[in-house]
Amino acid sequence: MPIYEYTRRTGKRLTYTIEYDQGEYFIQRDGQMKKAFPDAMATGMSPNEATADLMLRMAIADIEALNGMDE
Repeated sequence: MPIYEYTRRTGKRLTYTIEYDQGEYFIQRDGQMKKAFPDAMATGMSPNEATADLMLRMAIADIEALNGMDE
């Protein structure tokens, strides 16, 4: 599973680790899980649509907006 380090552009500008693959992503900071999106099918997204690139972009959007997580 690919790993990407991302630093938030606003707020405290903390760095998050994103592990992502087709249909799933996991966001961590300082070794603590902040958000898990383990199955795109559960949200109604088709497997063909849930590419690894899309999962990475969704994770970055969640970090920037702090969707479902704290800073």
